[in-house]
Amino acid sequence: MIAALMLTLLALSISAAAFAEGFGVYEWSAAGTAMGDNYMFGENDPAVLAYNPAQITKLNGSYLSIGTAWVNPATSVTFDKFTARQPLNYGNSNEWDNSYSPAIIPYMYYAQKAGKNSWWGVAFFARYGNQIEYDDLWPGRFDTVYTGVKGVTLQPTYAFKINDKLSAAVGLDINYIQLRMKKDAPIQDLAFPRVDIDGDSVNIGWVASLMYDFTPQTSAAVVYRARVKHTMDADASIGSFNTEAHGTVTLPDSLSIGLGHKFNDRTRMELNATWTNWKTYNALNLTFDNGPISVSPNPKDWSAAWRIGIGIEHKLSQKWSILGGYVYDESPVPDQYMDFTVPTGDRHRGSIGFKYRPNETSELSFAYTAIWAGNRDVQSHLPGEAKGMDFSSAHIHDGLTQVLSIGYTVKLK
Repeated sequence: MIAALMLTLLALSISAAAFAEGFGVYEWSAAGTAMGDNYMFGENDPAVLAYNPAQITKLNGSYLSIGTAWVNPATSVTFDKFTARQPLNYGNSNEWDNSYSPAIIPYMYYAQKAGKNSWWGVAFFARYGNQIEYDDLWPGRFDTVYTGVKGVTLQPTYAFKINDKLSAAVGLDINYIQLRMKKDAPIQDLAFPRVDIDGDSVNIGWVASLMYDFTPQTSAAVVYRARVKHTMDADASIGSFNTEAHGTVTLPDSLSIGLGHKFNDRTRMELNATWTNWKTYNALNLTFDNGPISVSPNPKDWSAAWRIGIGIEHKLSQKWSILGGYVYDESPVPDQYMDFTVPTGDRHRGSIGFKYRPNETSELSFAYTAIWAGNRDVQSHLPGEAKGMDFSSAHIHDGLTQVLSIGYTVKLK
């Protein structure tokens, strides 16, 4: 049954992506999303495999969790008035919104106690994703028309108790990435052909976590996820010309720290912080086997960024709990390389949700999240003498992403 569920989720995720800070995805469970993804110490929930794998040492029995999130990003772009100096867009409208392009993010977790001091689990969830689409003739078409990054992780994990207070976990990050990009290319003597690139890659990283219980009410944890290097061979078309494209990208390593405290049997709180080393994303350069383009340089030079949040869970009754959370996301994109593929500044994220327990062994979770993105400015990225022929500058504003999540957790034995 577990294998069938995982294959089903994998098939669904191929066509799913998310719009997130950098292009990281944090919608790893409905309950976690309800707490602003501050969920390193979630109770009786195998979804902690994504947030803090060592927490599964608190599970007594075997648990299954499955669910999905619906993500819809919206943003607006205002270009400076086009003049004869921008012949590629002269007469074009200077007010644009991205196309309606929602995404679905599934997840599945299973964990069980294997012995007196050992546990194991398997996690399937999305760690990376970005989906943004614009009209074919919009002024930023030489930067992007469509960008889709779709990444999922399959994570087998082993956890164990070192002593009564200290727990640890290690796991593999079997990481799959699919990249789809569309944009127009300004090539001399050609009528600005559409470039369409579609490729994927699989590679393996790892995750490790340590958790220390100061008291039965207060715990701290640290989680490290290793960087994963992907070398991609992609199908490419440049206008009517078909070829192969090749590129390498290193997905960042990250370090998360968390503190959880239970005030009583009804109320608990978490403080979480994650440092993501986006410095590894310094370029997305592509080479082509043949055709009118040999190399497509795409410098990024991103910076490391912090993500800091707080989450609260309170039991209203035996059947109902209310959850809430707030997160501040720092943008890793420097002003010089800001573009329309990840059109967001620093982000503020507010979440609210509920848990419903119809019986002693099962639980339904619901969450709503709103993510407000800071405004950013974009300059023309056309090379050489063509720079500024598309637009002089653009202002990204009114960024709002809405997320609806639902999940189901059951204790199997």
